[in-house]
Amino acid sequence: MNPKEVSWQSTAFRPFYTWLIISGLVLFGFFLIWRYHFIEQIIEADITKLSLIIGVVFFVSCGYLGVSAYRLSQMNFYFMHRIQTGKSVASEKARSSAVDEYLDVMLQPNLEKAPHDEAMHAWLAEQIHKGHRLGWFISDSLIRLGLVGTVIGFIIMLGSVYNLEGDDISVLQDLMSSMGGGMQVALYTTLTGISLSLVLGVYCKNLDSGADELVSRVIQYTVRSRRGEGQFGKSISEAT
Repeated sequence: MNPKEVSWQSTAFRPFYTWLIISGLVLFGFFLIWRYHFIEQIIEADITKLSLIIGVVFFVSCGYLGVSAYRLSQMNFYFMHRIQTGKSVASEKARSSAVDEYLDVMLQPNLEKAPHDEAMHAWLAEQIHKGHRLGWFISDSLIRLGLVGTVIGFIIMLGSVYNLEGDDISVLQDLMSSMGGGMQVALYTTLTGISLSLVLGVYCKNLDSGADELVSRVIQYTVRSRRGEGQFGKSISEAT
């Protein structure tokens, strides 16, 4: 395998490599907060366990976005492989991608001017982005779950005030304890939801950038090929 081939294969899998780097940083961050017992403190203080639910949803979403990053990288690889060799990976491994389907339609022989160009461009962008679009919804949902915990925490605080009976010091101590517990629920769930939502946003932004770059490359290559300026077998730098 020559250095040029290694180079374009590394470029093709950049979204997945970036996901691995972000995941490594996330795991290191969780190790630090676990090392200093912050996770244990949150679980004990949050009686609603919403913070734990948010954490589980976050890790499942990270796995889902990892699969999406690998899928996007594979599509990138198929496209670059087709440019380099002039052959679709689908013909060799009995699999197809949205990029292959798009190129097969747009580069048909004797197709001088297709009236459906814009529709095909939109379809390509939708197919490439749909693999990780759910990530943005989950990211927003984590914030909303955190806000639900905030509301529950304030309800706990107000409930302790309404249930106050007596005026001695022990009753006041119980009141402060109940109010403190409610405030902890409100703050910890909000902190967990917002923090993990921001991290998921970084994952999704990485995938959006990779998807936009792939769509741009495919469309540019298609336009140049139809003008006779791009031929299969050229290098990536020449074709794009």
